[in-house]
Amino acid sequence: MRGGRRASLPPSGWSPPDRLPGGVSGAVVLFHEESTGRTVRFDGSDLPVSEPVRNWLVRRLAERAGARSGVKRAPSFRSSCQAVRDFARALAQCEPPPDRPADITAEHIRVFKSRFEDPQTRRNCVARLRIVLRGCPELPEAARRELFETRLPVKQTSEQITAYSEVEWQQITTALRRDIRLCRDRVRAGIRLLERFRSGEVGEGDPDAELAHLLDVFMQTGDLPRRSDGGGTPAVQRCGGVTTVMRMLTLSQQEATAFALLLSVLTAENIGTVGKWPALHQRPDGVGGGGGETTVALVEQRKPRRGPDREHRVAAVENLPMSLRAALERPAQDEALFHSPLRLYELLVELTAPARLISGLTGAFVYRRLANAVKSNALWSDEVRVERWARSRSFPTVNRAEEGGPPGIDVRRIRQTALEIQRRPVSHTARTLRDHYLRRSQTVRDQSQHLVAEVLQDEVAKARVTAEVVVLPSRLLALATEDLSAAAAEAGVPPETLRSMLTAERDTAVVACRDHRDSPHAPAGEACPASFLHSCLNCPNARALPHHLPVQIALHDRLKALRLNLDPQVWEARYATPLARLHDILGHYSAAEHTHARASITDQHHALITSLLDGRTDLR
Repeated sequence: MRGGRRASLPPSGWSPPDRLPGGVSGAVVLFHEESTGRTVRFDGSDLPVSEPVRNWLVRRLAERAGARSGVKRAPSFRSSCQAVRDFARALAQCEPPPDRPADITAEHIRVFKSRFEDPQTRRNCVARLRIVLRGCPELPEAARRELFETRLPVKQTSEQITAYSEVEWQQITTALRRDIRLCRDRVRAGIRLLERFRSGEVGEGDPDAELAHLLDVFMQTGDLPRRSDGGGTPAVQRCGGVTTVMRMLTLSQQEATAFALLLSVLTAENIGTVGKWPALHQRPDGVGGGGGETTVALVEQRKPRRGPDREHRVAAVENLPMSLRAALERPAQDEALFHSPLRLYELLVELTAPARLISGLTGAFVYRRLANAVKSNALWSDEVRVERWARSRSFPTVNRAEEGGPPGIDVRRIRQTALEIQRRPVSHTARTLRDHYLRRSQTVRDQSQHLVAEVLQDEVAKARVTAEVVVLPSRLLALATEDLSAAAAEAGVPPETLRSMLTAERDTAVVACRDHRDSPHAPAGEACPASFLHSCLNCPNARALPHHLPVQIALHDRLKALRLNLDPQVWEARYATPLARLHDILGHYSAAEHTHARASITDQHHALITSLLDGRTDLR
């Protein structure tokens, strides 16, 4: 295929690893983790149930350990093992206990559920047992309905996952960056010293010669010279001890975890997925970014819970845009590193290169364990442990975090915070981001409500400005009889225009027009063709004078009366806007003025209003 790789087939005679070394009647299940090759052994010989039930549970567990199952990692398999043990203990408490799988009833399932008082624990344990027994034909129908068709306990509101505050987020990221800075400087110094030693720059008389020699031994053997009791030789002790020398070329578990956490912060990926990233990656853009740097790296990652058909995915680990990169690199070179997922990933691959060369592993987070383990494959690991990192950096566990103190480290809250900051889907759909992650965020809800309120207020303000007609008060008209120029200046019109308005020469129907040849509804110099009813009340040329009040009140009453006799949608489309604008005009007058104007309504006013409503006054 273009742009891809040919699928590889296993060698001739290959067979999958044995999951039941004792056969179908045995009690041992072996789970082989694909990514690391580790083997987890489950021994069900001590399950307190009859032999047929025990063999049945072991077979179900063996199916969960197969290559076609969704279980790809050891912790997931161990949780299934624990579910089997809990179920077996629940069956042993029943009177009488079932002799065969066919004897299991709905009551046995209810006894299993009742073992867990905490609703959240019950929910988790029942969900795990569902995974083990899903699709099992030997489980009786009544027990199947009780296990699969009953609702699980609802999660408590206290389990609501919330984002960290800005102060808490700063505390966590500061601790992560500090660990990575120290790790970077230390390992780079060790790699440079080893390169100088191998090139001959560090001779016998050099003060760093002994340390460089030990680093060379470590690179060749994967260990340091030791005494019979496992401790370092005097040379190792003179250089600081086993831990100090090894850490010159390898990360610690806490440092690998710090890299995984900070990458999760920058990418919003799950830390369990990030922690299994390989060091091998694809760079489709070659050399880009304008400065000889790549802008993206494609990293293959796995999410086993999606199932064998959808677990593989390619993550695009991106660099910063050029504009942002330049802005960050001016004040401090480190800042760009700690804001760029690609640069942080490249640094990780660089610092773990010696560990991969020694161990033969391919993960990006490989480090050397300090324990002098017997098995060579147990000396090296890429497992990240968030709890240990948090404990070593004085962060409390999630359940023991106190208000005002350091925040508890919760990987779910880290991803929630990162997604709220980025506001783009990561390894899920836009709908999942919107309905699952952002919907439960109080910060996003507050921001959304504030934004909607601002938009609505702006629209209301625009509508009011558009709807309002300039009303010339009686005071201004009285001033016009004494000083026409002063009144015209206050009204914002030429004196002759104001004079013609006072004499009703510029009246349209219910308002006066400042200049009907300077209309927003027609080219300049042409007469305005707009509707007197629908457009004049929404025109910047319109002016309302006191002598218009009687006809305005009459039109207002007629439009309100029509509301009871027309289809609501028809009335809304035709008359809702003119009525609202008339209501704004009438609000400028007092109750006494309304009463006086209502008494002045004539038959001529009613005839004019009838013509308006019938459309006889419209030019088009």
